[in-house]
Amino acid sequence: MSPTRRVGAHRSVTRQRMPRWVILLCALGAVVLLTVAGLFLLDRLRPQAQTPSPAAQEVITDPSLVDPALDATITVLDQSGEPGLAAGVGQAAADAGWRVIATGDATGGDAATTIVWYDSEALAPVARGLAQGLGVGEARLSDGRLSGTPITIVLGADAVGVAPSVAPDPDGGLESATPEAPAP
Repeated sequence: MSPTRRVGAHRSVTRQRMPRWVILLCALGAVVLLTVAGLFLLDRLRPQAQTPSPAAQEVITDPSLVDPALDATITVLDQSGEPGLAAGVGQAAADAGWRVIATGDATGGDAATTIVWYDSEALAPVARGLAQGLGVGEARLSDGRLSGTPITIVLGADAVGVAPSVAPDPDGGLESATPEAPAP
């Protein structure tokens, strides 16, 4: 054979390469996948805050245990439709030593569930104790004051025949003072 004659010249010796955009897209996908997997694993390994169990939450059922500096005055409102329920429950609470300022009917129709609303976390143990003392309902944090007092008990239909209630004192056993607005 002569040196000028080439054999297999029609075949390419270089292989076809992937386009650069495909390589960049694969690299970007790998980075995103690894980042998401890493964040997921970090979140799973991070110590989680333990939510206190209901048994571990403080409950104050004795009015003498309430901090005197804490305004724990109470308004009792009836939304069950039962005549005299708010006055009776308010009188029973006042007889037990709680500072009940006012009782009355709530507007907005009939409620099925009794709720003890409180307007600051410091009052949560007191509100839970009141709900426990009523034997019905639950304590919930409100967005602001629902009445003139920081604790408002709204009696629902579940309180009828269950919540402690006594005939109101004809001499006005409830405190008659209007709660003062907090000083700025």
